[in-house]
Amino acid sequence: MDPAAFQGWLDRYFDAWRSNDPAQVAALFADDARYFVDPFAAPREGRDAIVKAWVDGGVQPELRIAYEPLAMSDDRGVAHWAVSFAEEGSRRELDGILQLDFDAEGRCVVHREWYATRVTDGGGGS
Repeated sequence: MDPAAFQGWLDRYFDAWRSNDPAQVAALFADDARYFVDPFAAPREGRDAIVKAWVDGGVQPELRIAYEPLAMSDDRGVAHWAVSFAEEGSRRELDGILQLDFDAEGRCVVHREWYATRVTDGGGGS
């Protein structure tokens, strides 16, 4: 995967977050992909499990997303992302890093994320 293909994958990933469309989510991942949300917990195993966990929560209200690729080497990409959304009169902000491994077809086979979260008074947000 080259940097332009990685940027395209990230664009589709965050478009899928905005749409919560199962077909858009599924197109991102290989059949046997593993999706790590917590470094101390078992990953979601397989495309179907990833799609189900993703779409079950729905789209967050007043969703704002920013992201940028940081590095790309062979089949691995690293990106920074920041998301915020409305939550019970406040804004929840998440700031994180993705480490993504891809197959030859450009589908993610291993997804790892680390992020911090905070709740603000709802006035600002990013």
